[in-house]
This record gives sequence, C-alpha cells and structure tokens, in this order.
Amino acid sequence: MTPEPTTKKWTAQATEKVLSALNRADEIGGEVRDYIQDKMATDPRYIKARKAFAKLLGKSYESRAEVEAKAKAAEAKRAAAAAPTPPTTKQKEAARTGFGNPELKAQIYGKKSCPWTGRAITLLERHKLDYDYIDLEEPEHEAKLVPLSNETKQHTVPFIYLRGQFVGGYNSLAEIERLGQLEYALMSKEERAAAPAHMKNIEIVARPNTDEVAPADQTPGE
Repeated sequence: MTPEPTTKKWTAQATEKVLSALNRADEIGGEVRDYIQDKMATDPRYIKARKAFAKLLGKSYESRAEVEAKAKAAEAKRAAAAAPTPPTTKQKEAARTGFGNPELKAQIYGKKSCPWTGRAITLLERHKLDYDYIDLEEPEHEAKLVPLSNETKQHTVPFIYLRGQFVGGYNSLAEIERLGQLEYALMSKEERAAAPAHMKNIEIVARPNTDEVAPADQTPGE
C-alpha cells in the first residue's frame, strides 16, 4: 500500500503541472488573440470589409489608424488655437503707450524753424539712416507738443526717440554718436539679443537737455 504522504506529493505535483499548462495555454491564447486583433485592426482587406459591412447597416467604421490620425489632427488644431496670434499693426499701435515706436529706428519730433531739429536730421542722414520726422509746427501735430513735454520732461525741441526710447535732444543724439553707441541704439530688440558681448554692456539713457547751449561748431551770436 502506497504511503499517504507520497500520494499527496504526486497530487500536488500533478495539480501544479495542470495549472502551469493552463496558464501557458491562456498565455498562448492571449498572444494569438492579440495578434489576430492587431491584424484585423491594420489589415487593409479586413478594414475594407468592415467599412462595406458598416455601410450596409447605415453606419460608418474607422480603422485604428484613422482614429489616431483624427486625434493627432484635433490635438494640432487645439495647439494652433492656443498659440498666441501675432498682433496686427493696429493692435500694436493701440497697445503702445507714449510717442516712441520700437519698430522705427529713429523718430524726430521737431520744428522746421528750429536749427537743432535740422542738425539732428543732418546727423541721421549723414549715416544714411531711415527716420520718421514729425513737424510740430504743422497744424495737425501742434497738439502733440504738450504731451511730449509731459512724457519726456523736456521743454525744448527736438524730441528724439531711438527704437522707441526717448534719448533727449540734438546734443544727446550727438553724444551717442560720439561715444560710438549709435549702431547699438538703432538695433531692434532681437538684434540687441544677438549682438556681440561687448555691445551688450552699452546702456542708452536720456541725457540732460542742453540744446539751448550753442554747439561747438557754432559761435555765439551766429
């Protein structure tokens, strides 16, 4: 007669083998199932058949690739909608405060009867620079004089802006030229970011208004 412990041992081993075989069969079955499902989802012939069958039922069928493509297109559309829209010229003008315009290299608010205004224009033209000139003696611009004085705290013309920044009058502009800072002062924000390291230490500030003092090349009483 077989001892009971040995019988239990064989029973346990047999149970373990059966469970292992069942697990393996389930694993293989799962792999086969996954393969079949993947093949059905990507096989053009199956997709075509599913579309035809769905059409007969008055329905539609989308393959996995079509679903993924639609999802990507929708995400791209959402990203494009969330991206900031470049402002229009009118929006830029509305958002800008003050008389300085960073999009212009130079602006001169002056008077044609003012010799300092003429000198400032001559200096810019000598460097062949584009600039925007506003004659404050013209009827349509006369009203700008007081707001310019309030904004700049300067009470004589010309009012000179370089890349939207007020720098002063003619003598201030001439000093910037003398110091070799004019090129940097006329750079856009992007150009300054890409400028050589030695130029990035340049600081353009409004200088005291001394345009009531005669320039070096003009004798008193001239």
